[in-house]
Amino acid sequence: IVPSMDGEIRKQFQRSLEKQKMKFMLKTKVVSVDSSSDGVKLTVEPAAGGEQTILEADVVLVSAGRTPFTSGLDLEKIGVQTDKAGRILVNERFVSNVPGVYAIGDVIPGPMLAHKAEEDGVACVEFIAGKHGHVDYDLVPGVVYTHPEVASVGKTEEQLKNDGVSYKVGKFPFMANSRAKAIDNAEGLVKILADKETDKILGVH
Repeated sequence: IVPSMDGEIRKQFQRSLEKQKMKFMLKTKVVSVDSSSDGVKLTVEPAAGGEQTILEADVVLVSAGRTPFTSGLDLEKIGVQTDKAGRILVNERFVSNVPGVYAIGDVIPGPMLAHKAEEDGVACVEFIAGKHGHVDYDLVPGVVYTHPEVASVGKTEEQLKNDGVSYKVGKFPFMANSRAKAIDNAEGLVKILADKETDKILGVH
């Protein structure tokens, strides 16, 4: 679940949700949906093929992620290039392949977050005004609004390994925090990834 999350945090997050009696069926696809006044019947099967299973529920929530709102803008008529997901391709100054056409936020590649879009907008206007705009995407935080909540900023441990960065890990379990124990909310931890030589913080989860 949540593949963009740090692997260790992701596993603990799933365990926390399973304690709340949530069940996960990964690598599974929906074959059909039968909706009636009595509820919903969902037929699923392994993504690689196999025996089908029928799930019954009152409602089904489809949360398949966000899509950029670019359809219907007739971008192709003026030659603006988009990727397979419909996101507008821009350079580091937020300019598309068509001079004078800028794009920021949810319609360009990157996290679809309001605070990220705001930073994009400020930097884009600074570029238009002939000044120096900059967004450090490693400093854009992300949050999963669940219980417990999960938040992160910066690189995951997997990203650092793939990039060949020498790093060290610091962890602090909430169980060791008196306030967390006092309010009976001591599940979880803080994980900090830092450069092995300079101590520069590279990621917090």
